[in-house]
Amino acid sequence: MAKKKSKFKKHRIGLWTILVIALLFIALISIITYWVSQNTAFLSGKLKPADLVNNNQNPSPDSIQLEPQQVGFKTLYAPSGFKISEFATGIKGTRFFSFGPDDTMYIGSNTGDSIYAVRDTNADGVADQKNIIESKLNTPHSVYYYNGDLYLAEQNRVSVYRAIQPTGTFSKKDVLVDGLPSGNKLTGGGHTTRTVVIGPDNKMYVSVGSSCNLCIESDNRRATIMRYNLDGSGAEIYAGGLRNTVGFTFNDGTLWGLDMGRDQIGDDIPPDEVNIITQDANYGWPYCYGDHINNPEYKDRAAYCKASTVAPVLGLQAHSAPLGIAFENQAAKQTWPKVYQNGFFAALHGSWNRTVPTGYKVVWVDTKSNPMKTYNFITGWLDGSGAWGRPVGLGFDSKGNMYVSDDKQNLVYKVVYSK
Repeated sequence: MAKKKSKFKKHRIGLWTILVIALLFIALISIITYWVSQNTAFLSGKLKPADLVNNNQNPSPDSIQLEPQQVGFKTLYAPSGFKISEFATGIKGTRFFSFGPDDTMYIGSNTGDSIYAVRDTNADGVADQKNIIESKLNTPHSVYYYNGDLYLAEQNRVSVYRAIQPTGTFSKKDVLVDGLPSGNKLTGGGHTTRTVVIGPDNKMYVSVGSSCNLCIESDNRRATIMRYNLDGSGAEIYAGGLRNTVGFTFNDGTLWGLDMGRDQIGDDIPPDEVNIITQDANYGWPYCYGDHINNPEYKDRAAYCKASTVAPVLGLQAHSAPLGIAFENQAAKQTWPKVYQNGFFAALHGSWNRTVPTGYKVVWVDTKSNPMKTYNFITGWLDGSGAWGRPVGLGFDSKGNMYVSDDKQNLVYKVVYSK
């Protein structure tokens, strides 16, 4: 009897081992299948020269050609007269940033779960102070300096650091809005970044992306821009149908936003969007995309799309993933070429599920032309071997210098113009 028990025990252990291995194998196959379905860029192999020229080398306005320059160990391209350098390095997952009146850069680091105060105290063009304001945060993608305070948007809340100092110290921290929709792609939470901007009406605007590629949301705060009083009260949906408007900004009282279109219906549709966002307007997602076109999953919504939604003012190449947006400030208008005064700059983070990669550049959009036109401004993050950098945030300091964050290289570039 004892001998039989021993054999049964060994047999049972063998079955459990086989079962665990089988489950691990199924899980691995599922992960690989999902990754392949979502990331098709690798299928293209090394980019063809024509693909690079199409993405990187088309001219700027007035036929201004982009010229190569060495930045660290890599090559970027910009119009003549613009010098690009590395301003702040070693900040993991650099995202959106905001300047204080003394040009202290406050920056979010969402994969580093921290926010920083960064300064160039000796005016040599390179940051020499990099102080952590707070760490162990929840996807701290966006910060916004306003009237001596620093507003922070995490995945699930908006807070404010009162009387923020250039060294990163502050008097106290107040949580203004808590319980924003949160989660991640692995748990079905979808888009996790939140952007906070203080508008000219002294209100707080917060974008909340969708929970999915395409679905009808159970939480009506998803796929919107929310608006609050500065103390976090008075919550309202300012505009809806915005799948993932990470980057938005006010210019002369008008709210401009960049929205990322859905995936998985083609390399070239739907276009990513430039929207002029107005109160109570709906921009179509999930039922519609582009110029009032209904998604194939919602064939019965064609009339709704045409009658009840607002079309973008400009379509961008599908899967470009537009993030940061910035108009020139007064200092840049006085020092930069006048051609750039009639539009805005946008950071295209780059495709992750397009057969031939696209984006990975900073473009300038001429908003005065009819129709609006898009021109390359800085390119080169996409080369023959693939994408080595991904631009995210854009902004100008008080002297009119542009800054671009890169969450793949974990740094911030400085762009200076001299005639």
